[in-house]
This record gives sequence, structure tokens and C-alpha cells, in this order.
Amino acid sequence: MLSFDNSPPIYWFLGYLLAGVVIFASQNKSLSTRAYLSLGVLLLVMMRLPVIVFNRELNQDESQMLSHAITLLQDPVYWRSVDGTTIGPLDNYLLVLPKLLGFQIDYTAARLMGLLCVAGAWLLLFSVLKNWFGASIARGVSIVPLLFVAFTQEIDFVHYSSEQLPVLLLAFCLYQLSRLDPKAAPSPGGVYLLGLAAGAVPFGKLQAVPIVAVMVLSAFWVLFSRFQRYGEFKSAGALILGGLTVPLFFLAFTLAFGVFDDLIDFYVLGNAIYAGGSTFAEIPSQFYKIVSLSTDFQFFSLALIVPIVIGLVRIVRLYVPGKMDFHVPFTILFLILASIYAVTKSGNDFIHYLNFCIIPWTLLAAYGFSAVESWSLAFPAVMVMWFGGYDALHYVKERRLNAFDSVGKTTLQQSPVVIEILKRKKDGDYMVVWGWNCSYYVESQLAQGTAENHSERSIFEHPMRDTYRKRYMSDLERTKPAFVVDAVGKNSHWVQDKKTQGIESYPELNQYIRNHYTLLGEYDDVRLYIRNDRRATPRHATTLQ
Repeated sequence: MLSFDNSPPIYWFLGYLLAGVVIFASQNKSLSTRAYLSLGVLLLVMMRLPVIVFNRELNQDESQMLSHAITLLQDPVYWRSVDGTTIGPLDNYLLVLPKLLGFQIDYTAARLMGLLCVAGAWLLLFSVLKNWFGASIARGVSIVPLLFVAFTQEIDFVHYSSEQLPVLLLAFCLYQLSRLDPKAAPSPGGVYLLGLAAGAVPFGKLQAVPIVAVMVLSAFWVLFSRFQRYGEFKSAGALILGGLTVPLFFLAFTLAFGVFDDLIDFYVLGNAIYAGGSTFAEIPSQFYKIVSLSTDFQFFSLALIVPIVIGLVRIVRLYVPGKMDFHVPFTILFLILASIYAVTKSGNDFIHYLNFCIIPWTLLAAYGFSAVESWSLAFPAVMVMWFGGYDALHYVKERRLNAFDSVGKTTLQQSPVVIEILKRKKDGDYMVVWGWNCSYYVESQLAQGTAENHSERSIFEHPMRDTYRKRYMSDLERTKPAFVVDAVGKNSHWVQDKKTQGIESYPELNQYIRNHYTLLGEYDDVRLYIRNDRRATPRHATTLQ
């Protein structure tokens, strides 16, 4: 496996050289659009390769989703074997694909799937820009988000996140929307696909629903305008049919496997509790707080600030250049507002939520770009100066260019507790981790024995804690996991107080473990239990009294 140390100057030099070529291609109309897009994707892949081969957890969400994928291979019924909490089923099923193609489900595979989503979203964004604003503006604007997603090394933008697939679906919806013209008969197939992707978005991330709702309403507005002129309503029917396809599939799926109540309780109601964060009055300050945590996103916004301001002024003044229908600027404006709402509503300061803002920011810049098109080279120059200057500074001070040193880290690591588990692991085994460290599932490649692979919602006080605990115990009876790991402590995310949050803090679970499991020992502050009927009774094992 190819690996990168923390200072590969030749590779980085070639990356910036290629960036210069892509910028030149974006400005040179004599080069074909296909050449520009191909070079752009090549740049994205080249600069993301160091983090792709870095086979270590960068964010807890990565391990959470990879654990779900490992489990779905063993039991593919979502909401029975897997509960992604705020993460929809599509994000997790996507990670099953590498295994079906013969690869291991690990961090490299996940980031490769994420890269495909990012590349696809960028290509679709270019097509949207071209359809609405023309090829020249599409090239001049699309280079800026490309440089941002290619050169950023901020963890929240390069790890596999639950926003990447929804953003791809949103980009596809937007592409189909950009093909609609009130003066021309729409393609029923294209309209159906718009609805199909829109209906799939809630099953990728409920957080993205406000954004896709804007696109659907915009599509209905275009179709309604055409209906007023020609009395045609088949396209609206195709949009509705497409929008219902995925929800009806999941309705039938959950009813067939008896997990409809779980869908309501743990995905809809559970997300409603989670989303009870910021009020409308708090949204501006919350958004400012999140943006302030990402310097790269700030420079991305700064690079486009001039055309963004011009575009915003044009919308406020209801100025529509050329023959553009007014639904385009207002669609862009409401996409901006919806993306800010989606980023802030939960009240959490997660930078990866800003993935939802990249496309709306770019669209608004494109709307004002014609006024400053002669300065088009300045906008990507800001991005190159920022990333190049930052890299040069760190190279001089620390001899570091690459934040993800993958030497010796291209394969999965094995934590002390996982090493002990692998000595006794059998095919088809389940494991349960109490606390929050889903990397143990990934390292051991063991399916999770409870639908929720971290027990945070069974530990902290909230209105649905008893519901989560009841399901937790039911899952233990269903899967009879071979191993139970009490990770509460220094290796657990959020839950680290052994006295108040360990297994003993939940009496019913504690009694179940005492009745059915043997304590093998403690490994790096993590307690490991094995089911009694699987016990090999090593000398250091201790039966609980």
C-alpha cells in the first residue's frame, strides 16, 4: 500500500503544479470542458490520496458508520441490527459496497466512497452552473470550491461524514432542477429522478430536509408556471411519484421486517430530540461560531466574497440579468437560508455540517460573477495563496506538509482489547461496546450486538432513555454477543466516568452481564467480558460474583 510521511515535498509540489494547470484550464476557453473537469477530478484525487491511505479513525462518526456496515453484512435489516441515530441508512449501506467488491470495510474504503461523493457533487455542481449561468461562469466559479475540497486538510472536510452522500443527492436534485425550463416541455424521466433523489435525502440525513425542500418547491414553481401556460400536469405527477418512491420503499421495508416502530421512535423522534438545539434567534450566532472554527471555510468564503455580495445585492434589488427567470435567484437565496438552518439547528458545533453550505455559497457567487468576470483569476488565487502560504509556513517551521502521516498506518491497528478479542473470535460473532468507542468494531471486524453501537443515549438522562435501554436489553437477548466491552474511561468519547457511566450504572445490564459473562481482564483501561458458553478460561479470567 502506498504511504506518505508528513513531508512529501515533491508530491506537494506536483499537486500545486497541477492546481496551476487546472486554474489555467478554467480560464482558457480553448480547452474543452471535458479536459477541465478531468483535470479537476485528478487534482481532487491526488490531494486527497494521503488521507485516504491513512487507515486510522479521524472522527468518531467514521467508526460508527463502518461498524454499521460490518453489521449490515451479517444482518442487513436496518433499525433491527443498526440504528444510525442522526445518520440515515443510505450512508451506512453505501459502505457495504467495498466489501461486496472484495475490499475490507475500513477507513480507507470509507474515505474512498466519500471522495466519490465529493467528486460527483462537484461535477454536478459544474453542470448546474453551466445550465443556469453558462460555461464561462461555470468554469470561473467552480474552480474555487474544487481548490477548497482538494487542498483542505481540516479533519471535518476529509473524513467520511454523513453529509457527503446527502450533498451528492442534493447536487443531483439541483442538476435536475437546473434542466427545467418553464418555456420548454420537461422530461418526465428527469423530473421523476429529481423526485427520487429528493425522497432519498431524508434517508441519508434528516438534517438536509430543509435544503431539499427548497429545491422541490422551486421545481413545483417551474412546473406550475408551465401548467398555467399549457395545462400540462404529467410532470408534476412524475415529481410526486419520484418523491414517494424511496419513502414508500422504506415503509414497506420496515413493515415487512417489523421495525416500523423503531423507525419512528429512534430515527424520527430520536432526531427530534437531538435537533432541539438552537432557536431561530440563536441561529446567526451559532452559525458564526461554527464558521469561526474552520479557517479553510473562512478563506473559501473570502475568496468568493465579492461575487457573493454582488449576487446578494442583485437578489435584494430583484435585478435579473439577461433572460434568467426570477425563480433561480430566489431558489439560491432560500438555499442559503436553508443551509444555514440545517447547519445550526442541532445546536452542535460540528464543522462538517458546513459541507451543506459549499454548493449554496458557490451558486450565490455565480449569480454575481458576471459583474467581476474580468477578475476571475483573482478568486482561485486567494485559495492557492492561502493553502500555499500555510503549507510553506509549516514546511519551514516543522518540515510538515501532510497532516496524515500514513507510514505504518495503512492497515488497521489493533488496540490491546482487540488483540485479546481476536484470539477468541469466531465467524458470526457479535460484540457489544458499552460507552463510546466504535473503533473496536472496525479493528476486530465484528458486528455490533446492539442496534446502537455507542451507548450514550442509554447513559445520559433524556426523555427517551428508558426506551433506548429497553431496546438495548432486547438486542442482547437477540444476538447473544460473544464479547462485551466496557469502554467507559480514557478511551471512550464523551462518557468517561466509570462510577456513574460504566456498566454498573445500569443495574439491569450489570445483572445480565453477571449472569451470562466472565471478566477476562482489563486492557488499557477497558474491561473485556466473554460469554460463559464461549469461555476458554485463561488463567487471568475472573468470574464475576
